[in-house]
Order: sequence, then structure tokens, then C-alpha cells
Amino acid sequence: MKAIILVTGSEFTQGRKSDKNGNYIAKRLFERGADVEGIIIAPDNYYLLVNYIKYSLDKADLVVVSGGLGPTSDDFTRSAIADAIGVPLIYEEACLSMLKKYYISSGVEFTPERKSMCKIPYGAVKIDNPVGRAIGFLKSLDDVGKVIVALPGVPTEMKPMLDDVLGRLMLHKKVRLVKLFRTFGMKELDINYILEDIKGLYYSVSPKGVDIFLSDVDENSFYNKIALIIERLGNYVYTEGDREMEEVVGEILRMRGLTVSTAESSTGGLAISRLINVPGSSEYVKGSVVSYSNSVKVETLKVNPELIEKFGAVSENVAKQMAVGVRNLLRSDIALSDTGIVGPTGWTSEKPLGLHYIAYADSIGVEVFKEIYTGERNDVRLYISQYMLNLIRLKLQ
Repeated sequence: MKAIILVTGSEFTQGRKSDKNGNYIAKRLFERGADVEGIIIAPDNYYLLVNYIKYSLDKADLVVVSGGLGPTSDDFTRSAIADAIGVPLIYEEACLSMLKKYYISSGVEFTPERKSMCKIPYGAVKIDNPVGRAIGFLKSLDDVGKVIVALPGVPTEMKPMLDDVLGRLMLHKKVRLVKLFRTFGMKELDINYILEDIKGLYYSVSPKGVDIFLSDVDENSFYNKIALIIERLGNYVYTEGDREMEEVVGEILRMRGLTVSTAESSTGGLAISRLINVPGSSEYVKGSVVSYSNSVKVETLKVNPELIEKFGAVSENVAKQMAVGVRNLLRSDIALSDTGIVGPTGWTSEKPLGLHYIAYADSIGVEVFKEIYTGERNDVRLYISQYMLNLIRLKLQ
């Protein structure tokens, strides 16, 4: 089965928001044997939407549309689908009754705009919304053997409704086995070389590392490949599954009963912020000093000003004293620091763009690591924060 996903919303085409629904739907369809031919993101433009729907139906057996089912003037999905397939819209009576009761009991007028959320193309099957009020629908085009599905754009509404749709289409069973390995510290090309004989691998690269997706239809082959990947990549794999580095590190800190603090310069507190994103992190996070200026390094972290004068703020000596200083100040078991040149300015021939020193301090002593990573400013900050968190994992695992 070939599928195309159509995500609607000008907030996506204008860059105001990132789409996640397309990725979620694609993953669910792929696991169930569908080959997703593309994910189209369309603005809230009626004529464009009609054309995209016609194109998708021409190229795929299944078209899933996400978004545009609300009551506002820019919600075109219902009418665009009806126009594209040449059928009228009709009211779904059960929906009308339910929605009327809801608005009357809420003291809200049941306007024609709100009634429109109960419209579906003639011959379509209603998909109930267990969370919100906008219903979805499934329309089979029996004469051409195709199906078009409309689901809300709100993820909490879309996800359970997608499960309903998959059941109706007899796609409830996974026919492809899929596993995610998340790695850090090895480049994509090197990983590809090590794993080049393993079929069914796909890679995704970001400042957080290289994600490896494995898919197979044979269970024995699938688990043999998993064993090979783990054996060959070893500790470069920081998790098997869709977890973040901060979750993995938080679990280790909690299990070991250790606390952590950071002194962050170029990362601006990003490493500690990521740790705090994890529920229950108050058990192991002591705090952080964002020592972006030299005065904070000296006055708060007690870095020797002569070291800054002699070696510069971006140096091994300063990174070491920053880590020791924040560990003493906040009395944590472990402390990390970073100092570097994020760019795009501030670099020299001796200290290139992207140069960073990251220090790790504990009761045994202090170790400093030199790392160079270039890219957009916030990508560099994200990479260095990942490097810092990964240090904790490697030291404690």
C-alpha cells in the first residue's frame, strides 16, 4: 500500500511551528506495511489544498490529511476533500446532537460555524474524537480502490483517532519491526562503514548525535541485527529507543545517588536546563552558574584572574577551575563546566571557531576535554550540552 500524508496549516509553511503529526503518522503507517511516498505540508489555502488532495489520490492508495477540521474560516479540509472527490458535504446527525448539547450546556451559542464541525463528505464514515469536538472521517473511493482520511491537527486528538482508522483499515498489526538506536561521539560516515553489511538501516544526524533506525520483516533477522549493532557500536549507543540523553543520565544519577552541578559559559545553562526537563530531577540536580562573563568566573567561581589573563577564558586551565569552583560552591558530587567560542566572532588562528574545553570534576579530581564543533550558534550550544551530559554517562555507566 502506498500512502501520502498531507498536513495543513500556514503556521507550518511560514515557519512559525514545526510539524510533528506527519512524522508520527508516517511511523505508524510504515510499521504496518505501508510505504509512505511523501509528506506534504500545505498552507491554509483552499485551492492549493484541493490540488494537493487530487495529486495525493492520484499517486497513493491511502491519503491521510491532518488539520483543518475546526470551525474557523481557514479550516478548509472538509470542503476541499469533498470538492476534490466530487461529492457534497452532509451533516452527521449524531455529531450534531452531541455538539448541540455540549454548547448549550456550556452557555455558548451553537453557531453555523460550530455546526460545520459535523460535516462530512457524502458516504464517509465518521471517526469519533474522544478528546475534542471536531470529528474526523474516512471515505472509501471504491471505484478506484483508494481511501482518504481526515484527522484533526491537535496531536492529542489525532493520535487516538489514528488508532481507530488503522483498525478500520486492518492495519492494526505491525508487519515491520522497527528499532531506534541513539548514538553520540561517532560520525555518520564511520558508523555507516562499521555497519555497512547490515541491511535495513537509516540514519538521521543532528547536534545530538546520529540516530540509527533499523527495520526488518523477519524477527530472527531483526534480533540478530540488533545484537550486531550493539556489539559493534558499544558505548557509543546511549539508548535503545526514543529517549533523550538527559533522561538516560538522570536515571544513572538517580540510581547512583549522586548530585550534579554545572558552570556554563557558551552553553548558557542549556546542559542543566535539559537535566531539569526530566521529572524528578530535583533528586540529583544541585544547580548551575551561567558564567558567561569573566567577572562571574572570577567573583562567583573563584577562577584565578591571572589564568584568564595568561591563557584566555577559553582554555583548559579556566575550564578546570570553573568545574572545581561550581562543585565547591554548590557542594555537588559531580560538576561540569564549558568554555568555548560559539561564534560567529571571537576566534583567532590559535583558538579556532567552535573550540571548547569541557571539564569534569568529582571527588577523585578534574579531567578536561578539548572539542571543536562548528555550525550555527545554537547547534553548537546543543552539541556541547550533549557532550557534557554524555561525559556523565560515560564516567558513571
